[in-house]
Amino acid sequence: MKEYKFIKQKGTAIKKDEDFEDLLNSYAKTGWRVVNAFVHRGSVKAILERDKKEE
Repeated sequence: MKEYKFIKQKGTAIKKDEDFEDLLNSYAKTGWRVVNAFVHRGSVKAILERDKKEE
């Protein structure tokens, strides 16, 4: 089974891209992967996916 997370780019215009890249990399370290990314109203948004941990 999979679980999903929706994230969006935040920050100032100067470092937005680097900050968003760092955010994506931090999620990747915990098993998330980007399945879709798009621009909406000037912000990059992404849908992440990972295998759901069994409890």
